[in-house]
Amino acid sequence: MNVEQMLNARESRRFAAEDRFLARREILENEAEKMIGTLIKNGKEVFYVFPVGGKYREGAKWELIDFLIRNRYV
Repeated sequence: MNVEQMLNARESRRFAAEDRFLARREILENEAEKMIGTLIKNGKEVFYVFPVGGKYREGAKWELIDFLIRNRYV
């Protein structure tokens, strides 16, 4: 195996790992979105989440998705 073949193999493994990560992340984000609710406060739409065993939290939708994934609620 020459150097070029090794570099191509390494690159293809890296791309495959990145694709797997992105696919898992998309699945987790879809599951997290199902857990997010909306409230109307002072005429504005506010997103919230209250996971089982967790604490109530309000914020932007992407913040709540990241919170749920980071703390393994999904």
